[in-house]
Amino acid sequence: MVTINDIEAKTMSPEKRQEAKKDLFAFYVGRPISYLLTIPFINSSITPNQVSYLSLLPLGIGLLVTLLIPTLAGQVLAWLCFFLWNLLDGVDGNLARYKGISSPMGSVVDAMSGYAAMFITYLAMGVAASYRSALSIWKPEWLLVLGALSGAFVIFPRLVMHKAINTVKTQESQQLKGRQNFGLAEIIALNLTSISGMPQVFMLIAILLGWNDLFTVGYFLLNGLVMILSLRKVLR
Repeated sequence: MVTINDIEAKTMSPEKRQEAKKDLFAFYVGRPISYLLTIPFINSSITPNQVSYLSLLPLGIGLLVTLLIPTLAGQVLAWLCFFLWNLLDGVDGNLARYKGISSPMGSVVDAMSGYAAMFITYLAMGVAASYRSALSIWKPEWLLVLGALSGAFVIFPRLVMHKAINTVKTQESQQLKGRQNFGLAEIIALNLTSISGMPQVFMLIAILLGWNDLFTVGYFLLNGLVMILSLRKVLR
């Protein structure tokens, strides 16, 4: 019988472990649960790419629930959907590495799912904030726009970085890959903005306390700042 230790041993090299540990919530919470969730897929005919496509389903449901059920219960249910995406996002990679069937297209599909999560999660929080605004100075439509922009801010520098890596192909551009060269500031930014990391914790706290607007405005500012700094690093 396949165990969590078996999956971890076959899917986590020492190098990958060192990089993964820099995203604390994803490594110590999300990844162990994803190992457990991977076990039923090991002996099935489901492919890693199919898991990646499947992970898009809870994202869509989460956004739909946010739009249709503007209550605390609805927002908690939406958060659970986004957390399920987080787990499935780990399962596809676990499955690919465990079975030795990783592929370039699998990486593309996985990235597509991640980009969708980045945008939909912040958009959904903007929608929720527009329904439950604790700060009267923020108009509902402003919060909706800030949520959408926040998601775009997370995605945009990644697109530019990948273009630089694949087009310029200098030593400096290749060093943009991975997290091995991250300094303290970059590790802090990673933990604060990685959609599979601490933002999910802060989302749940904001939902439970009715601070959706504070979350939306705060991450609009934070993601905007990180975008500017990331673009400066890529384009220098």
